[in-house]
Amino acid sequence: MNTALILAGGRDARFKMDIPKQFVNVNNRPIIVYTLEIFQNHPDIDEIIVTCLEGWQEMVRVYGKQFNITKLKEIFPGGKDAQESTYRGLEILKDRMEQGDIVIVHDSIRPMVSEEIITKSIKMCLKKGMGVAATYIMDTIMHSGNGKEGYQSINRYEIMKVQTPQAFDFQLIWNLHQKAIEMNSLGAWDNSSMITNIGEKVYFSEGSDLNLKINTTEDVEMFRALYRMKHPEENIERR
Repeated sequence: MNTALILAGGRDARFKMDIPKQFVNVNNRPIIVYTLEIFQNHPDIDEIIVTCLEGWQEMVRVYGKQFNITKLKEIFPGGKDAQESTYRGLEILKDRMEQGDIVIVHDSIRPMVSEEIITKSIKMCLKKGMGVAATYIMDTIMHSGNGKEGYQSINRYEIMKVQTPQAFDFQLIWNLHQKAIEMNSLGAWDNSSMITNIGEKVYFSEGSDLNLKINTTEDVEMFRALYRMKHPEENIERR
């Protein structure tokens, strides 16, 4: 069984809108719905569970019915960070996951993920136990302590930009989370960070620069434009 675990438990104080970014409407649909629809339509995804911001669970349930997300099975409160939210999802799944089952962790605010990226993540997971979507960095990278001054360039050919989806053999990622807890290595931004924090290796699958993460209001407009370009057949009205 392949289960998609969609992380929608965060609220970013830097996001300059009144509602969490995963629930912002773009062309009369919340951003999280675009993400859910991609996993709903993927032939290799058997079920979807969502870790959700407190107070928004019922809204996600309503969206699931409204937009026919029939694979949506459970919605539960998220943790204080992605590591804790993922662990809560794994706890829910552990009694029904069998050997060889896969959990695909994905940010709700990456609504441009493609079927191909998800498939490649799953395929790499079948080979290596995990498939973490990532891309090369094409820009010049520098260390900076304050965002105003740079003091050291970093070789961009040795840097990868990590994204989601991140597919894992269930037993492997469960064991890695247990190890992180035993080492008191908590508070990671994502599962790949947690894995390297405890001294383990991450295996990459192919990501894409089009796999946009919504972090700012400008990203919302970028998503709107990219979606319009990708789906010219849809009659989309401006908000």
